[in-house]
Amino acid sequence: MEAPVNIIICANEERSSSKYGDRGKNLYSILDAAAAAENLLLAVHALGLGSCWIGAFVDETVRKILNLPKWVKPIGIFPIGYPAEKPAPTDRWPLEAVVHNERYETKKFKQISYW
Repeated sequence: MEAPVNIIICANEERSSSKYGDRGKNLYSILDAAAAAENLLLAVHALGLGSCWIGAFVDETVRKILNLPKWVKPIGIFPIGYPAEKPAPTDRWPLEAVVHNERYETKKFKQISYW
């Protein structure tokens, strides 16, 4: 895919910490950005476009290009365009590997073959 548009989703740690302190800075700002990213991916798909979440980048390079202040953290780059192909679905973990009833079962992960 050659994407004509790239969207960079960022977490504003200062804004989140102003109301929720360290938990806002270190958790809520990331969760808010992740929720925005998932909503973006769903909307892109609904429009018949393609995208993916790119998380492998150098933070400081993105900061410099976008002139981001130190309290705004880039979370993901999302190229958006018309897909050149339709790839096959990727394997998923079985529900038994990720769903726990009543309590977390550590041994469960050792017993299940993921792929």
